[in-house]
Amino acid sequence: MSRARASSSHKVTSRDVARAAKVSQAMVSRAFTGNGRIAEETRDRILAAAAEIGWRPNALAASMVTGDAPLVSVITIRLSFDWRAQVLSHLLKAFEEQHLQPLLFYAESDEEVDRLLAETIRWRTRGVVVTAGVVPAARAEAILSRGQFLAALNRPGNHPDAFSIATDNPLGGSQAASVLSEEGRQRFLALGGPQGSWASDRRIEGFVDGLAGRSAGVEVWHNDTMSVEAGKACAARWLALPARQRPDAVFSTNDAIALGFLDGLRGSEALIPEQLSLIGFDNLPSSSWTPYGLTTFEQPLDAMVQGVLDHIDAHSAPIGRPDPDTPPHRLGPDGVRYYAPRLVLRDTTRSSHGH
Repeated sequence: MSRARASSSHKVTSRDVARAAKVSQAMVSRAFTGNGRIAEETRDRILAAAAEIGWRPNALAASMVTGDAPLVSVITIRLSFDWRAQVLSHLLKAFEEQHLQPLLFYAESDEEVDRLLAETIRWRTRGVVVTAGVVPAARAEAILSRGQFLAALNRPGNHPDAFSIATDNPLGGSQAASVLSEEGRQRFLALGGPQGSWASDRRIEGFVDGLAGRSAGVEVWHNDTMSVEAGKACAARWLALPARQRPDAVFSTNDAIALGFLDGLRGSEALIPEQLSLIGFDNLPSSSWTPYGLTTFEQPLDAMVQGVLDHIDAHSAPIGRPDPDTPPHRLGPDGVRYYAPRLVLRDTTRSSHGH
């Protein structure tokens, strides 16, 4: 084959570039990835040969062979869940700014996350970011033992070498309890997701602990889904109670349930916040809309995503430098870096009227 541009009938490969530049294929890889030593003169000769014959590296193919491409596996589920869509949006925007390419793995339920983790192992990406479900310890070991990183966002990584970062969910629950107690509320209700849902359960634990010692105690209503529809069902259940037995302080472990709860109360005799205070969690954009004005907690999403990016950067460094020293609010015994949520006071609590 001549040094002239290859004909359309021949698929140009890195082997052709190596032959044209009179170097090895490994040297061609070094020239395009920047990994490994290579003389500037050799690099220029390789780049010139590639341009002349019309070859460009295929990032996906390169990742399968060398793991050098800037590909990162990202596991997510149920993008109809507003909070998860918000997480993915922040993460993908940050990846774009850092010139990282996401390889998305999507499923409809938490139960499928282990299968998705197994699938990522077939791809030689730099590592895996998990935004949903539970990470089995054995699966974490399989990923990390291949030299990839494992970053768990808003959940434990379940391995000492995994990077885990999350909202301090128990703290948020405890703060919700304090706000509602200081308003003089007497009957408390927590609205959660399915039992076993990591974030929701931690928020409820913080809420219950924050109310420890109060004679009224706390009711907990779990829901099969953390959706607006579930919130409407909870409102119907609340309205069906005798007036004197209705909780006057409600903490929802996500905004979707809280917004549905408000929708379900419309047209009823319930007055908010005069008779009932409500606090959500996530600070979705719709929580600030005029029909709602929901008091809620904003998760430190920017800090969590930046923590993941810093970990990826540290993992990719040739000398394996440690993660930047950005102290979390607290480091849990489970190895998770916890960052405090921010309370956003609006119209569904009495406290907002004093600010």
